[in-house]
Amino acid sequence: MANLALTSRSLPARGVVLTAPRPAPVGVFLGVAGLVFAALLMGGLNIVAADRMSPLNTTMSDYVFVPGAGWMFPAALLAMCVAGVGVAVGLAARGLLHGVLPKLALSLAMLGLLLAAVFPTDLGAVSVTLSAQIHRYAAGVVFFCVPITAVLIARRLERRRALYVGAAVATVLLTLFLTCHLGPMPDALGELSGLLQRLLFVAELVVLGQLVRVVFQPPVEYALAA
Repeated sequence: MANLALTSRSLPARGVVLTAPRPAPVGVFLGVAGLVFAALLMGGLNIVAADRMSPLNTTMSDYVFVPGAGWMFPAALLAMCVAGVGVAVGLAARGLLHGVLPKLALSLAMLGLLLAAVFPTDLGAVSVTLSAQIHRYAAGVVFFCVPITAVLIARRLERRRALYVGAAVATVLLTLFLTCHLGPMPDALGELSGLLQRLLFVAELVVLGQLVRVVFQPPVEYALAA
């Protein structure tokens, strides 16, 4: 009787396991390019606007009002959206995006990035215009949906710890930021709401990068040996 010999690092649950699809090069390219441009644009904007806005207690959305460099903020969000498209293409090619919930979470994240880029916030602490309200809630959707997507995808992987950790870090930072933003935190920590938001943005980029890495991983292969 033939025995099942595995040539992959992961073990099948039961039955015959076929070779998984190869990594989608388009998805990997879009994911990496989008993340690199998003990091460079947002990082450069923080440097350019350092003498105008404190990164400790000002929101990143206010960067859109920096003269001569405000365009970098929506451009960074659009680049992040491109990375999300790459993740979607790659995960779909690997068969990891089936089901309603992963598709919905990732689609909402990309839609939120698009809306946050198109609709700017108001200058100052109070958001009163419709554009500012759309921007605010769209950004919130992004911050929630990226780690949710990571958790949903991680459940389908054998090596899932890194994605779980990334999603957990992003969730903790999101909780701290929302708590500061809504006012109940002590004044000392509330003054660091801008820093928390920037750390949250970095955490979201890292989680998307982890999803791109999932797309880039070698296909799973199994063979039958006598």
